[in-house]
Amino acid sequence: MLSYTSINQDIVSKIADILKGENIPVWFDSNGDMKNDILANGVENAVAVCCFLMSDYDQSLSCQSELQYAQKRQKPIIPCMLTSTTAWTLSDWLEQITRELVFVDFHNVSESNIDYKVIDLINRIEEQIAVTSHRRIQPIEEPSYLFELIKWHYKQNSRIERLINPAESFPIEESYINLAIVDSKEQQGKEKKLRYANQHETIMGTFEDIYGVKTPINVKDIFNTCKESGKKVLVFGRAGIGKTTFCRYVSHQWAKSALWPEYNLVVLISLRSLTENRYSPLPSGKSYSLVDIVAKECFSHDISEEDKSLLREQLNKRTVLWLLDGYDEIVQNVPSHLQRVFEQLLNTSHHIVTSRPYFNTLSRSVRVEIVGFTDGNISKYVEVFFNQLRDKFPNALFEGQKVLEFLRLNPRIWGIAHIPVNLELICSIWTETDWSETTNLTMTKLYEDMTVWLCRRYLARKSTSIQISRMEVYEKCRPELNFLETLAFEGMTSNTIILRKDLLQKVMHNIGCSSDIYSDALRIGIFKSFDNGRTGNQIQLEKHHYFVHLSFQEFFAARHLVRLLNSTTRDIAVEFIGTHKYEKRLQLVFIFASGLLIQSENTQSIHTFWDTIFGDPHDLVGIRHMQLVTVCLDETQCGCAVPHRSQSISLLLNWITFACSQNNLKLQETIAMTINSCNKIQNLPDVQIEFASLLKTAAEEHKSHIVKFITDQKITDPHKQLLESLSLQLEHYNAEIQTNTCSALRKMGEKAATTQVIDRLVLALGDQHEAVRSSACSALGAMGEKAAT
Repeated sequence: MLSYTSINQDIVSKIADILKGENIPVWFDSNGDMKNDILANGVENAVAVCCFLMSDYDQSLSCQSELQYAQKRQKPIIPCMLTSTTAWTLSDWLEQITRELVFVDFHNVSESNIDYKVIDLINRIEEQIAVTSHRRIQPIEEPSYLFELIKWHYKQNSRIERLINPAESFPIEESYINLAIVDSKEQQGKEKKLRYANQHETIMGTFEDIYGVKTPINVKDIFNTCKESGKKVLVFGRAGIGKTTFCRYVSHQWAKSALWPEYNLVVLISLRSLTENRYSPLPSGKSYSLVDIVAKECFSHDISEEDKSLLREQLNKRTVLWLLDGYDEIVQNVPSHLQRVFEQLLNTSHHIVTSRPYFNTLSRSVRVEIVGFTDGNISKYVEVFFNQLRDKFPNALFEGQKVLEFLRLNPRIWGIAHIPVNLELICSIWTETDWSETTNLTMTKLYEDMTVWLCRRYLARKSTSIQISRMEVYEKCRPELNFLETLAFEGMTSNTIILRKDLLQKVMHNIGCSSDIYSDALRIGIFKSFDNGRTGNQIQLEKHHYFVHLSFQEFFAARHLVRLLNSTTRDIAVEFIGTHKYEKRLQLVFIFASGLLIQSENTQSIHTFWDTIFGDPHDLVGIRHMQLVTVCLDETQCGCAVPHRSQSISLLLNWITFACSQNNLKLQETIAMTINSCNKIQNLPDVQIEFASLLKTAAEEHKSHIVKFITDQKITDPHKQLLESLSLQLEHYNAEIQTNTCSALRKMGEKAATTQVIDRLVLALGDQHEAVRSSACSALGAMGEKAAT
């Protein structure tokens, strides 16, 4: 076998031809694609391994795996130098393997002397084979061959492709995996409440809001809190947050011996692969086993019955860790003939299962959460993303800073950016769209821009000019988009995220969609098929599908809803809104619909939507109704043309007044979360005047809570009356009220720097309480130059 890097393919091919001419059988990777059969067929069947060395070989993870495996299998190794030995110093791994071997010098090879060099190589091969034939071969544990193949596969899977441009990728070590321990009892209680409320994670607040304080842990310490003899861990997180990346990351680290050395084998199984297409039903009396699953998912070639027997013996030991990715994607759709093996996977002694939280029905004592990007991760990701564009984008680093400034000025978009898939799309779009002046970008505008960006890229691939307007883009992609919208709506109606093939085919039949339109819809990049393994069904229509992120399904479902409102089928839309308007899992659909409608300027449809929202039936208590109309109104930028605008604002103000007058802290917290998910509502004069009025009229024992409520709001444009009311609280005898008031003013920054506010903050610097003095100083500091009197 000839082991080399692709940069030396020409010279190695010539050497291979000469060897063949001497009737020496040669195996080498002529395509340079480093497939798994290099180990399975190349090294394993070789009588000797010739490695062609230079600095590129030394740095190649694939070459390292080949040579280390050859050494483990006690194959004769003949090192061939393609460069001067003084040009570079061998790294530790390569020096350790070759230190006692005689090198064949190929570094001055030419057309005239290459034949002589190859003769030297043949002599060395014969010498090494002769020596080996007299050497006592040390016994090798047979399954190590199979384990090395699995490790090879994990090492090869070492880069994360970008969603927008799969041709670009980054090392898997740079993926941001943030884990946190979550208190089990508290978690179970909140998950129970979550399940009964039927809320999807993407339409709620951030995970910090839902799960409270967490204790970060390192990936390597994930099993430390397991008390039982078996190690069983549940890893959960939102769609697109990085659960699959986590599984790829830890399997890659284990293969490099950087993680969990106590496990002889780590088996990564993508549970979404357990489909009927990939595992067709067996004859009566037969069923699939764990060995069958491992053989199909972890090897690129069929393995023998003997190898399966060796695997079966190892899988029964307690030194195997199973990574079971995507429990939520399969638990409701397990084919009946795979149910038994699915349960066997979940009953393995040592495993990590990933799932989205709202499908979590597993009982595991240790639960950790992937929280996506931290604020620091967002900054780092943007920096790395734009740094990679410096060659194509002269001002890349400066543009990266503008992206961060833009994200921080838009709270809702900043929240979306914590999901890796969304941040990649935002960065990709930024390179072609100037959003720097758009400080009030709504969710609807963001997803519209992302959709248009993806459609333009799709049209460019079809050699269609992309120098066209947004409306022309939609027109050229109308059949594909109509299909995606209808499918998304049907999925949301039936509460389905994994879109099964029967639903897909039903939608295609109902709208008269051809297979060509379906294929084109896949190419846009918003919609993906799965179950496309190496031996899986190649007919895409026979596979299951999902949107790249749940929020895209919700956006396209909203587009379909708006299309119904604008057509003769308006009654279907009205019935849907009236029936489902208080379902939390559909709230983002209605938010998107309100934003799309206000952009369409279709007055009749806008009125129909809002009349239905305010019409019967109503939720019994009214809190759901208030939340729905508040977030939908905010998505319209609270324009005066929005029907029921005054009624919506009055409804919110009444709830705020009620919660504060009753000193109901839980209700205040709920209302604050609703307002904080908005961009515009908290800056409306009506709302801020109500805050000011509450401060003036509230009982003394309630004032501190009201100030805290105001502090929790993201107010970027404080009203004069609110500032006056807050400044009065700086003279209050209660130090807690004064401190909370300073915190509220500090968050407002320069916009709060009126003469009256500054004068009273300066007076507070002389307060007898240290906490008041400190918070007043901090507030003045946040006001910048305006406070420099």
